[in-house]
Amino acid sequence: MPLPSTLVSVTHLLSYSFLFGTQIWHSFIGGIISFRVLPRAHFGALQRRLFPLYFSLQFVISLLLLFTAPKSLKYGAKSATYGFLVTVLTTSLLNVAVAGPATTRVMDERKAREVFDGRSYDGRKLPGVDEGAERGGDREAEEVLVSPEMRGLNKRFGMWHGISSLLNMGSVIGTIGYGVLLAGKIRFD
Repeated sequence: MPLPSTLVSVTHLLSYSFLFGTQIWHSFIGGIISFRVLPRAHFGALQRRLFPLYFSLQFVISLLLLFTAPKSLKYGAKSATYGFLVTVLTTSLLNVAVAGPATTRVMDERKAREVFDGRSYDGRKLPGVDEGAERGGDREAEEVLVSPEMRGLNKRFGMWHGISSLLNMGSVIGTIGYGVLLAGKIRFD
């Protein structure tokens, strides 16, 4: 195998490994642990910085995989190969360009509304808020109150977060599907 061909093969396999490992870690391990152990504000700040990079990496690496795919896959199982990789490419592009920024915008609006209401997104009084924030707050100490504006923001956040999660799962499934095709070409003779 000539050096350029070996270099392309190594690049392809390491790119696939990096993409799959990143997806599994972020989607099923790191994100879940962070959600469970970090305060909500810190978790949100962490995710705000991780998601754009994560979705951008998915996009760039899937593009690299598309260009370096083995010829045997390009010609043998052409539609499945391209279908899986284009799925990863498309879902990551939609996440980086549409769903991710929309989710972040609504998250920012919710945070501003929390300050205005003096209550968190779920209607609980914010710690340290006696008389409320900008609008004077609520004097009802422990009563759960969710403003109509916050209900709308919660609904929009849930919608965009759900879309982003579904796109991410589509990307993971596309990566697994491509991995199955790729593994089918490996011979352990």
